[in-house]
Amino acid sequence: MAETPKGIERIAGTVRGQYALLLLLDGSPYVEFTARKHADFLSELNAWRRNSLPMFARSVVRFFTLAPSGELKELTFTK
Repeated sequence: MAETPKGIERIAGTVRGQYALLLLLDGSPYVEFTARKHADFLSELNAWRRNSLPMFARSVVRFFTLAPSGELKELTFTK
């Protein structure tokens, strides 16, 4: 798997003690949403996946999750 981009690592440092969905869209990092509880994060992720994910179908984008511990993981969505 590819190395975590520095921009994602930097922006992850601004979100402390929360779950977050981070995007690297055309080389720019973004915080898509955050949640304090894991259950809230999963609920928000499911809603985001239904409503927002289709907009990124033709974009160069990578998705990452951030845990309150600071752990970053890259996500891959299947259709």
